[in-house]
Amino acid sequence: MTSFVSFLLVLGVCLSCALAQSPDHSVNTTRQCDWNPAGPLHLPLRQTTCSLPYGPEEKPDSSRPSPWTHRPVCTSPKTKSRYCAFVKNDFHGDSAVLILTSPETAAGDLGLIEDVDPRWLSPGSSSSPPQIPPYEVRKIPGKDLGVVANSTIRAGEVIMRDYPTILQTVSTEVWEQIDPREALWVLEEGFVRLPREVQIRVFELARSTGGHVLEDVLHTNTFAASFNNVSHYGLFANVARINHDCKPNAVTRYSPRTLALEVMAYRDIQPGEELSISYSPLNMLYADRQRTLQEWGFNCTCTLCSSASAVAVSDARRGRMQEIVSALNNKVFRSSPARMAELAEELNDVLEKEGLSAQKGDFYDILARAYVDMGEVETGRRYAQLAVEKLVHFAGYDDERTERARGLLGELGKVGGA
Repeated sequence: MTSFVSFLLVLGVCLSCALAQSPDHSVNTTRQCDWNPAGPLHLPLRQTTCSLPYGPEEKPDSSRPSPWTHRPVCTSPKTKSRYCAFVKNDFHGDSAVLILTSPETAAGDLGLIEDVDPRWLSPGSSSSPPQIPPYEVRKIPGKDLGVVANSTIRAGEVIMRDYPTILQTVSTEVWEQIDPREALWVLEEGFVRLPREVQIRVFELARSTGGHVLEDVLHTNTFAASFNNVSHYGLFANVARINHDCKPNAVTRYSPRTLALEVMAYRDIQPGEELSISYSPLNMLYADRQRTLQEWGFNCTCTLCSSASAVAVSDARRGRMQEIVSALNNKVFRSSPARMAELAEELNDVLEKEGLSAQKGDFYDILARAYVDMGEVETGRRYAQLAVEKLVHFAGYDDERTERARGLLGELGKVGGA
């Protein structure tokens, strides 16, 4: 069971003012694709021409082969923005995907739904998942089903690589113009076009809100993802089996270029140990975590949340971390290299004590920009290099935060990366 926000809100509210503004996720209205699906990520990317948007009223055109295995189903043409179900039942060989989005978004880089060149999975991925999964799904006391390691998994190893079964747009331009009943009809019509075995796997996933079963499954189990540079929710049926812990032993990273969601060991995991990921941002305070998790129908009783003394110590550290981030954006502190160095050292100490290594890249990026702003270019370059290294490892080679940090490093005269 996973949350809509666990991937989007990696840093939570405390970083919203510290990071540079994110790229615009609006639909690409040009006929130029945003990346080249034919080559590995570390080669120069060239623009390729995208296909024309699908017209629901158009007759099939044999001269324009469709990547979809079923004719798309769409909402009424009365609205400016259309919402359609695009189904591909030969996605990555024997898998299937249902993409609920606008025709314009679906007409983007169709290479995203084709088989991926293996070279794409490095340099961003440290390894590929073992051919024999080092885990199994089994009954967990008090938790229903969960994922348990059946062999030793080392920190940094990729445990699982999953592809979406369903992608659903979150574009306000689309949702503000369509009737919810029509949207539900499109969801149902698209879903019944998936193979029966895929439908069964989806229905077996956890639910938490009641109401329409498909909407409940999506609300309870999706991660934030993207498709053709537009924000979507993604249902990854295998990853959805992994339960929550506020101090998890694994983390996830999503690739917008391959549509893959990887689960990577955060620390060494022993046989018989349950795999866990965090459904909430890792650095959240206790009360904020509980409010977030209650949206999915449960109160967290993990080791961190079950001890009042542990909560008090952790919240104090995390509160201090937020204060440091605010201070790093204060011009008064930026005028003193000595004070900046003290804050950087203290921040690193808090991250270590709280087990928040996965967020070091984001904080190093903040430090890099702070030092550059105060004229300490060499120190800024050093932190920019550290930011890229950590973000490639924990966020992914093609995550927008990684690209932003890599851009800063390039501006400072050193092209970084994996």
